[in-house]
Amino acid sequence: MKNFSEADYLLEPLSISSTEKEPPTTRERSAFKHSIRRPLGSNSQYMGRAMRVVVAGGKKTGKTAILRQVACMEDITTQEYRPTIADTFQVLLEEADKPREILVFHDTSGLTDHGGYELPRPAFQVADAFVLVYNITDHESFNKVDLLKKWIDKQFGKDKKEVPIVVLGNMRDLPGRRVEHEFAMSWAARERVKLFEVSAKDRNSLVEFVTYLGQRHFHPNKESKFSLSKKLKSEKSNTAIMMDF
Repeated sequence: MKNFSEADYLLEPLSISSTEKEPPTTRERSAFKHSIRRPLGSNSQYMGRAMRVVVAGGKKTGKTAILRQVACMEDITTQEYRPTIADTFQVLLEEADKPREILVFHDTSGLTDHGGYELPRPAFQVADAFVLVYNITDHESFNKVDLLKKWIDKQFGKDKKEVPIVVLGNMRDLPGRRVEHEFAMSWAARERVKLFEVSAKDRNSLVEFVTYLGQRHFHPNKESKFSLSKKLKSEKSNTAIMMDF
């Protein structure tokens, strides 16, 4: 496969839905379920193929910070922590003279030490891929990713369906590493997942996992034409776009 280059690929922020920071009501939970099950509407101004990616992991691993950096070019790592219930982010993949390809990221609530290691069923049912996030300075967060991965395998194993799983070791910029790089890479090879060490502060460290997902889903049998690009154009957020999904 051709290596990524900094040539002709454009990773473009598209939109972000509103964030629910308080426990959702029954109506809100229903709306979340409905929103992620709807197909791409014909009236969307961003017509193209869509891929749905469910993002999961322990609390305070930086899932939302990663997505806001990718989708909004916004660094929220220094802001006060606020737990996420459910958010949706979109990223547009563009290549000259090719149909637009949209990655729809579903951000889920962080797993606690006392809860189970299962994902919301509505989100799980529509997933084309999963992104599992851990904090490299917290080994327990890595253990949660390991359990999540095994749970996903068990669910899809019933249907003999292979769904891509990408694992992100976040906060690589921080001191106090507790999950060694060699250990994590050995685990990833054994579990047959793609692992990237990233920092939510550095958008360039995040582009590669996004382009990998796009390549895997939209062009599985073709040589990659995606590249890490410094041409990161920003678009004004349009939350109305979310209603088309």
